Amino acid sequence: MLLNNCKKILFSIIILACSVILFAATTDLSVRFLDKANLAFEDNNIEDAYKYVNQALAVAKDKESQANVLYFAQTVYSVKLQNLLGNYDEMAFIDIQMNLEKYPNVENTKIKKLIKQIETEQANIAKAAEKAEVQAQRKIEAERFEAQQESLEAQTQAMKEQADAFKQQIEVTKTTQAEFKNALETGLKDMGNAFTESAKEQKRSTKVIAFAVIGIAIIILIVILLIIVLVRHGIKQQKIQQENYVQAFKMLAATQNQTNRIMLGGAVDLYGKGNLRIAGSSTWAPAQALPDVPYTEEDEEELKQLAIKCEEIGQKIDSVTGRKNNSKNVSEIVYKLSIQLGLPQGLAMLNFCAAMIYDAGFLGIDPDLLSSTTLSEEEKEAMKEHVNLAEKYLSFVPKKYWNVFEDAAMKHHENIDGTGYPKGLKGDEIPQIARLIRVAESYVSLSSRRSYRGAMDKESAVAALREQENLYDKDVVDVLEQIV
Repeated sequence: MLLNNCKKILFSIIILACSVILFAATTDLSVRFLDKANLAFEDNNIEDAYKYVNQALAVAKDKESQANVLYFAQTVYSVKLQNLLGNYDEMAFIDIQMNLEKYPNVENTKIKKLIKQIETEQANIAKAAEKAEVQAQRKIEAERFEAQQESLEAQTQAMKEQADAFKQQIEVTKTTQAEFKNALETGLKDMGNAFTESAKEQKRSTKVIAFAVIGIAIIILIVILLIIVLVRHGIKQQKIQQENYVQAFKMLAATQNQTNRIMLGGAVDLYGKGNLRIAGSSTWAPAQALPDVPYTEEDEEELKQLAIKCEEIGQKIDSVTGRKNNSKNVSEIVYKLSIQLGLPQGLAMLNFCAAMIYDAGFLGIDPDLLSSTTLSEEEKEAMKEHVNLAEKYLSFVPKKYWNVFEDAAMKHHENIDGTGYPKGLKGDEIPQIARLIRVAESYVSLSSRRSYRGAMDKESAVAALREQENLYDKDVVDVLEQIV
C-alpha cells in the first residue's frame, strides 16, 4: 500500500517536472521567434517579420509572452497592411484576414481601419473597371449603329441615283419619240406635197408614177419598221430600269430588316430550322432524347417570343443579384455546349431559353440578403431556397416545355457525386440542362471580375473546374474547353 502511494507521488513529480520543462521550452521558443521578427523588422524585411511573429503567436503560452507578441504583432500587421494599401496583393490580403481570424486579439482599431481602406479601394477599382467596360461597350455599339446608318444612307443615295437615271432615261425616250414624230409628220407632209405635185403632172409617164408610188410605199414601210424597233427598244430599256429599281428597293428592305434584328438584340438571331425535342434525358446521345415534335413556323415564332420574355426576366434577375450580363453569358455558353454535344437545334434553343432564367427563384429572395457580403449559416440555407421559389415565375412557359425549365431552375446546384441540393441527385440522375448550367454558371463566375477578387483567364477557369471533378460532368467540361 505504502509502496503504491510512493509510486504515485513519484509519478506526479515526474509529470510536473516535464510540464515545467516543456513550458520553459515553449516560452523560450516564442522569445526566439519574437527576436527573429524584431531583427527582420529592423532590417525592413516586413515579410519575414510577419512570418516570425505569426510563429511566435502560435507557440506563446503564458500571458506575458502573449502580451509581448501581441503588441509587436499589431505593429507588424499594421505596416504590412499599409504596404498592401500602396501595392495590393490579393493572396497576401487573404492570408492576413485568415490569420486575424486565427488570432483575433491581434486586431485593433488601426488594423480594422486599414482593412476597411483596402476593401474600399479594391471595390472602387472594381467599379471603375466595370464602368470603363460599360463605356467601351457603349462606344462599340454606337460606332456599330453609326456604321449601319452610314451604310443605309449610302444605299438610299444609290437608289436615289438609280431613280434619277431612270427618270432621265424616260425623258430621253420622250424626247426621241417627239423628234421622231415630228420627222414622220414632216416626211409625210413632204410626201403629200410630192404626191400632189405628181398629181399635177399626171401627164407624165405612167412608169414615173409607178416608181414614185413604189418608192413612197418603201419609205412608209421603212418608217413603220423604224417606229417598231424604237418602241421595242424603249420598252426593253424601261423594263430593265424597273427591274433595277425593284431590286434596289429589295436590298434596302433586306438591310432595314437586318438592322431591326440587330436593334432587337442577339437572342432571336440564334434560331435555326430543325426538329425540336422535348428534353428530360440525362445522356448526351440525341437518339435517346424524347420523340421529335414537328418544328413549324408557329413553333419557331413561339420560341422567339419565349426567348424575348426570358431575356426580360434574365435582366431582372441580374439586376437583383448584381451580376451584370450573367443570364446572357450563361445562356450563350449553354447553347454552344448543346450544339457541340450534338443535341438537336430545337433542344439547343430550348436550353438557351431555360438558361436565361435558371435563377428566377432569386426574385423571391429578400434583396437585403442578396446584397449582403457575409452570410450566417441560417442565411445561407435561406439563399438555397431560391431553387424552390422559381416555379411561380415560370407560369408563362408553355406546358410542353415545362420540364426543361423546371429542371434548369430546381436542379442546377446538383453535383455529380450527389453532394448538391435540393435532392442530392447523382450522376445520370441529373438532367442534361442542369449539368450544362452547373458548368456554364461556374465558368462565368470564375472568369468574371468580382469586388473581392479579379477575373481568372479562360485556361485557369477551366482548370479550376477540372480540379473539382466530383461536382461537374467531365464530358461537358471537355466540350467547354473546346469552345471558349
